[in-house]
Amino acid sequence: MSATKNPLLNRLHSAQGLSPSQRQIADCLIANMNEAPLWGVEELAQKSQTCVATVVRFAKKLDYSGYLEMRKALVTAAKKHYGRGEQLLQAPVRASATLLEVARRDIRNLETLVQAVNEDLLKKVVHQIKSSRLRLAIGDGVSALMARQLAYLLINTGLPVIEGNPADFATQVGMLESKDLLIAISIMPYTQETLDAAAYARKRGIPVLAFTDTLNSPLAKSANLTLPIPGENLLFSHSVTTFGVLAHAIATSIASQDPHLALKKLREVERVALPKFAKS
Repeated sequence: MSATKNPLLNRLHSAQGLSPSQRQIADCLIANMNEAPLWGVEELAQKSQTCVATVVRFAKKLDYSGYLEMRKALVTAAKKHYGRGEQLLQAPVRASATLLEVARRDIRNLETLVQAVNEDLLKKVVHQIKSSRLRLAIGDGVSALMARQLAYLLINTGLPVIEGNPADFATQVGMLESKDLLIAISIMPYTQETLDAAAYARKRGIPVLAFTDTLNSPLAKSANLTLPIPGENLLFSHSVTTFGVLAHAIATSIASQDPHLALKKLREVERVALPKFAKS
């Protein structure tokens, strides 16, 4: 990968004042630019024969906020170089080993989520969702799948949710008022339509609940409440496992506050949908 076309590689080559351990990390990244975007912080520490703390200090030495921001720079550079990134997929050959690796990464994602989301934040999110008059959930690509899942779960608690159409976010957000709620989901690379819709809603005084990969994302800037959704993955897509757990937790919390209403609404949904089910 050419250094002239890769800003991160330029930083690695030109970095000054590195300690011997930090230089080991730089050399390790330079030698493994294809695989490095797939490494977690522990893996980089192991492969460079250093430690996690040194890796974090190294990332900050390169003017990143931490390892996650530096890893995103690695991923961005790899995407530009390899297009969709199929050549960077370094999953184990054996299917069982791949399953274990995918599970290991999602377990780590879930641990990160639990540490990042506290009781106070969840209470505010649950209250905002429950107290809103209308709820519009928007997202594009894998974010659209997340929006659909959240909408389904909330509907099962008795709260109606409208799923947004990526082709017409602006018009749909324009129908909302200050008593309503825009639920916006976007992860890197962020969808401009989602960012514009969230910014427009915030400007009009419409509450925005954001689900995004980092609290410093462009979407978070327009949000009243932001929930991080870690999603480190072997593929160049965002793992949906963490979001699924978070969405289930939110929906379950809402339902548990008024279980009789939730059960009543669920029975009504089942009664309407029953004719569509295959008969056993």
